[in-house]
Amino acid sequence: MILPRPIYSGLLYAAAPAAMLYLYKRSRKQPQYLEHWSERFGTAHYPPRTKGRTRIWIHAVSVGETRATFSLVESILKRWPNTEILYTHMTPTGREVGAKFAQKFGNRIAQCYLPYDTPRAVKKFLKATQPDLCLLMETEVWPNLTYFTKKFGIPTVLVNGRLSEKSFKQGQKAGSLIKDAFGRLTIALAQYEEDAERLKAAGAHDVKVLGNLKFDFTPNAIQLRTGREILKFAERDIICLASSREGEEQKFLEALKKAQTAGVLEDRLVLIVPRHPQRFEEVAKLIEKSGFTYIKRSEIRDWKTVLSKQGPQIVLGDSMGEMGFYYALSSLVIMGGSFENYGCQSVIEPCAIGLPVIVGPSIFNFDFIVKKAESEGALLRAADFTEALRTADEVLSDPAKRAEIGEKAAKFAQEQRGATERTIQVIDMLLKGDTNADQAS
Repeated sequence: MILPRPIYSGLLYAAAPAAMLYLYKRSRKQPQYLEHWSERFGTAHYPPRTKGRTRIWIHAVSVGETRATFSLVESILKRWPNTEILYTHMTPTGREVGAKFAQKFGNRIAQCYLPYDTPRAVKKFLKATQPDLCLLMETEVWPNLTYFTKKFGIPTVLVNGRLSEKSFKQGQKAGSLIKDAFGRLTIALAQYEEDAERLKAAGAHDVKVLGNLKFDFTPNAIQLRTGREILKFAERDIICLASSREGEEQKFLEALKKAQTAGVLEDRLVLIVPRHPQRFEEVAKLIEKSGFTYIKRSEIRDWKTVLSKQGPQIVLGDSMGEMGFYYALSSLVIMGGSFENYGCQSVIEPCAIGLPVIVGPSIFNFDFIVKKAESEGALLRAADFTEALRTADEVLSDPAKRAEIGEKAAKFAQEQRGATERTIQVIDMLLKGDTNADQAS
């Protein structure tokens, strides 16, 4: 199918009422979607550039992409004291995570939503914000955005770039529209060779493989220390279902019920941490309906009682920004997003702190990482929750095996570090006006 950019733009203008309806529907579960509509539709007063400063604009859609930028942003602000960051997001949770991170940098980080990809909105945004450099995180290559950044002479880089086979095939359906969008990138910095090959096939001309920024994160030391202090009271191993997605909790609870009926995992505490805060109450109702005893993290006043053998069967992690704390409490992690067709959530953080991780069949967002980690004995795979729980019981029943997997996981994560510094080298050359980044590959 051939879809010229003007027709694409016209379709976006026509879809504005549908976009408003979508935001309204999302706001029923997450009221923050009703905020800052003017930014999304290009009618806002966007954060102006500070006079005399270099502005680097980073577009990080949601939570995962935003967190992936933290080590990079810290390096940028440290290396270039006269530089400021403009964060743009598409989800309230991404914006919230970015806002918490930005607090420690004073007025050097501004935030807003990126407007929808209509010519009028994109042009207004770029003229108002005046970025010197545009960094698009992971997959966010939009036709009008790249058209106008190139027209206005703004170097545009795909950072931590990834492109799954599924996304690549979907993009091909739009013909030259997507190929031209990728072709307008100044440079694409891919995570791995497989991503690089697909990015080239999608239209990107200059592609370098620099690794995955997410491995360069620094765990929250306070959260880790707090979790490990509390863990001293634990009388039970703790299995964490991390970043669970819709449809997964119900199947997990059913598998857990069967396992415990068969006498397996009876002496384990389960920690369920949903990926999205708007689903906390929904998951609480699922747990209650399943018949398990549980307590919400927000209601815990005495961790010693919770972690005792007489404590509840399940803890619901109903808080944002505490994954480091939850992982510090955990003996083993079952990774959400991988047991339904979501492509898996990030296994990097639990691996980095030395936790055994079990991943389900859906891994297209982290295909290379999961397969490489599995080949090195750094994580385990399971076809479904029944197998995952059986595997978890086997690992926790064998302290030597548990320690071995954890050590291999930490080693694997450590060996993947370094993408931040390689990305900084590319940014340095672009800020100097050098578009030849060969030496950073």
